[in-house]
Amino acid sequence: MSVFSTVSNRVARAVTDQRVAIREDGVITYLRSRPQAALGWVGAILLSYDSRRMSPTDVQNEWAGRSGTYSPTFYAALGETGGTASIRSVLDARVDHDAAVLELGCSAGRNLEHLRANGYENLSGIDINENAFDVMAESYPELAREGTFYQDALEDVLPTFDDRQFDVVFSVETLQHIHPDNDWLFDEVVRITDDVLITKENEPDDDQLLTTNHVDGFPLYHRDWQAIFTDRGLTHVTHTTDSVDTLRVFHRPDFE
Repeated sequence: MSVFSTVSNRVARAVTDQRVAIREDGVITYLRSRPQAALGWVGAILLSYDSRRMSPTDVQNEWAGRSGTYSPTFYAALGETGGTASIRSVLDARVDHDAAVLELGCSAGRNLEHLRANGYENLSGIDINENAFDVMAESYPELAREGTFYQDALEDVLPTFDDRQFDVVFSVETLQHIHPDNDWLFDEVVRITDDVLITKENEPDDDQLLTTNHVDGFPLYHRDWQAIFTDRGLTHVTHTTDSVDTLRVFHRPDFE
């Protein structure tokens, strides 16, 4: 047997053993309990494979028809949270009530309804779920009548907006689901933001080796949001962290 064949067989066995371990332990447990494998080239290959299990279209289609947990009905029933109030507190300190505000991934509109109920007048939202705006009309009828809404993927809607069209753009656990192939969307987010960008998204723990996590069957792509948007020209102003997410506030450099 040649040296090449011997090495190939060893690699094949290693890959097979690690795939079995992943099936038995789950990806997170596997990587955290086997850091040497995780940091090695075989681990890197498996991690890349895991992050690409769903294509961008697959991810969009899953969210478009989402029901049950994390659906528009789920979020409408959940109602206001501390995160909802934290978005308003950022706006209250920085913009007037007539500011043009866009939520990325607005679902049934619980965050926007909180803003509307507290005086904000120019509200827009985008959501890919086909049921989101039916739930909004039932749960928040005034918001549904007064706001401007788009039922489509962010990737399809954002390029249609003008430069700096919205005074404020914000997202709550939405950008974390954008597939790595569609990272260009973050350029669009910056392009349409005039003054303030707010992200309230998951971020990796210091010891977290994964770039992808799967929650209830959906991929969640951990990213360094501060780096993503400062690299695109925004100024990072402040952040707060709760048990789940990190809220970050960015300004245009010329924002006063």
